[in-house]
Amino acid sequence: MPSTTRKPTRVRRREIAEAALRVIGERGAPSLTAATLAAEVGLTPGALFRHFASVDEILCEAVEVAVEALERTFPPAAAPPLERLRRLALERIALVTERPGYSWLLLSDQVSLCVPDAAVERLRELVRRSRTFLMRAFEDGVASGALRSDVPPQTMLVLFTGTVHSLIAAGGVHREAASPAAPRPVIGALLALLENPSPPPTSPDESVAT
Repeated sequence: MPSTTRKPTRVRRREIAEAALRVIGERGAPSLTAATLAAEVGLTPGALFRHFASVDEILCEAVEVAVEALERTFPPAAAPPLERLRRLALERIALVTERPGYSWLLLSDQVSLCVPDAAVERLRELVRRSRTFLMRAFEDGVASGALRSDVPPQTMLVLFTGTVHSLIAAGGVHREAASPAAPRPVIGALLALLENPSPPPTSPDESVAT
């Protein structure tokens, strides 16, 4: 039954945007209609469009909600390189596998056909920021001796993002096909492979005076 509870417009807009992502993630993009969305959020179709002018506007808000959540997964840039990589991977995988609609936004080729251009560009900005953040972590890791120097940072980026995307997909659209691998040991193994096998020697400053 449609809800008769009145909520502030800002709250309702976010609820509707999150419901849109939920419908897409669970039933696919073609299932997102005014009727299915209204039923999902507990409103009539007419009430739905008191908060948004169109389905496209709802999709733009949905992208904004997802991007804001994904941006919160960036760890501090001052953290050690390996910690930056580990935290970003695990927090993003946890967030996206919990909300399949986010996975659709990040990984599906249909997004550019279903989502307004302004929202697609917002997603592209997130992807560019993510790549820049990761490249800086890889470069810092090589420069500090924490990561191996015989693998170019660009190659590390491909291996890292491919692994993260694979884990996201395993926990999302392929959930019923096979048991998804636990992200923590997989990311740990990848970072262990990328670590410098001959770390720099301990600083003389750490010696104990006698």
